[in-house]
Amino acid sequence: MANLNLFLTILKTAAKQNNHPIPSHLAALTESHALTETDDLNTALQQAGESFDDAQCGCLFANLSNLNIKDGRLQNRDLKRESVKALRIDVRDANDVVEAVKTLIQTPEYFQRPEDWDLFCAGLLAMAHADQEFTSEEKAYLERYVPDPKHIEAGAKIVEEKTPSELGETLAELSSRQRRCLAAHSISIMFIDGSWKGSEQEFLELAIERMRIVQFDSDRLLKGLHTLFNVNVFS
Repeated sequence: MANLNLFLTILKTAAKQNNHPIPSHLAALTESHALTETDDLNTALQQAGESFDDAQCGCLFANLSNLNIKDGRLQNRDLKRESVKALRIDVRDANDVVEAVKTLIQTPEYFQRPEDWDLFCAGLLAMAHADQEFTSEEKAYLERYVPDPKHIEAGAKIVEEKTPSELGETLAELSSRQRRCLAAHSISIMFIDGSWKGSEQEFLELAIERMRIVQFDSDRLLKGLHTLFNVNVFS
């Protein structure tokens, strides 16, 4: 419990400093704990590095990164440097996490035309329904990133009208940056409700193959985003 409280304290402090809302995937944790802030973030990071295991340190770093990026750029480079040092994060692993988070945040740069947003929603809805469920967490995730609910409706219609093979061929026509971004969000949708099933993993692998995402890129995204959403390490 002490580690979880410290995790949440650090994130609340960073969120306030960078003027970020608390991410939706942390909602369940934040709602069940009275959040406090710290006046000395660096000391709190050092304390976390001394008491957290490697998986907990990685999860904290990933979530700090998520609160430290705006408009595709790091807001506070000192925070990244201090957190890498205090939390014992390998520099290459840190870069993978930051790149994965940036890919999510830069979505509005990659998807601008209405028809592209429709396809974005179609791809994520197909991923979300791969396990025959559409959870409240998945719904909230879509609503967070999509600028207009009409795109979600249009995406649902595309999924209804196309076979999985036809949808895959259509998604393959997106630009390379759009495909990589959609792959990142597909991974996030798989992790967002705290558990994932074999059917979701199989669908993701097929989608990545259809969208021609190279294995190196997909592995980096998978590693970085799993670290971000793996808050169960504090259970």
